[in-house]
Amino acid sequence: MIFRTELEYNPQSYGLDYTSNIFTMGSCFATEISEKLAFYKFNVKHNPFGVLFHPLAIENALMRIYSNEEYLASEIYKYEDLYFSWDHHSSFSSHTAEKTLNLINKNIQDANNFLQNTDLVIITLGTAFVYRLKQYDLVVANCHKIPNTQFTKSLLAEHQIKTSLKNIVEMLTDIGKPGMKILFTLSPVRHTKDGLIENNKSKARLLCAMHSVVDSYENCDYFPSYEFIMDDLRDYRFYKDDLVHPNEFAIQYIWESFQRAHITSDIYSLMQKVKKVNLALQHRPHNTFTIAYKKFLYSIVKDIQDIEPKLPKGAFKEEFVELRKKMNNSY
Repeated sequence: MIFRTELEYNPQSYGLDYTSNIFTMGSCFATEISEKLAFYKFNVKHNPFGVLFHPLAIENALMRIYSNEEYLASEIYKYEDLYFSWDHHSSFSSHTAEKTLNLINKNIQDANNFLQNTDLVIITLGTAFVYRLKQYDLVVANCHKIPNTQFTKSLLAEHQIKTSLKNIVEMLTDIGKPGMKILFTLSPVRHTKDGLIENNKSKARLLCAMHSVVDSYENCDYFPSYEFIMDDLRDYRFYKDDLVHPNEFAIQYIWESFQRAHITSDIYSLMQKVKKVNLALQHRPHNTFTIAYKKFLYSIVKDIQDIEPKLPKGAFKEEFVELRKKMNNSY
């Protein structure tokens, strides 16, 4: 008997390895994929503007990165005790305008440099709903918990989404190196606060627009993360307690599908060695003054020294420093 419909995903492989540069941008699901890539020590740059949910926000962010245009002090706003940017996630907010501005502008320069040498860009869209700030008639990336009476909410038309995605592709293609690929995906996270019917309308418009744009460009492809959750796994067992976000099992399932399709099998054994080191680093001993613990630390150092020459430069730099501190403190 067959109890589920398995999704077959067999695209042309990108052959990613440890020489590849990967740029991810978009919703919180893009964060999940980038964290998997970072765990295995791929060279990945993620969301230089923070989590962004709708295509206009991603387009606007890439426009600033593409033009390498820094933000001005006049573009930083204050609400209660925090300074923020309407174009950025609240993770950039701080108690001083200077700190917020410096962090924002540093990320723009870093992202511009990184994109010029990127092999794969992953764009994840979350919603087609946008919020427009009444005071400035401005579509914002994040409402920063400001009362919703200050915004008007609307659903983007499919042609608006297509135009935005085409602009995104054109900018990325122009700034990127020859052969750079763009992988679009739709976040499986359901925006239930919009309502289930409205969420489905939103996802449907994004899906139609993405496929239309992907079919128009040779350097674009679609990764079915949405379909893996909604059609393949298709069960609340694969959601977190909020019944909105995919749980770790579901994310791992999607990651393994991505790995099989787009990461060269030549480095699978090396990835397992990286995993072994990372899991060892997460170990929390009860007693740090035993000989066994010192041997354990030395074994991790040796494993890092064995694999680090095959990884991006400085892949375990921070972890190595922490290991040295632990080794000195264990005496």
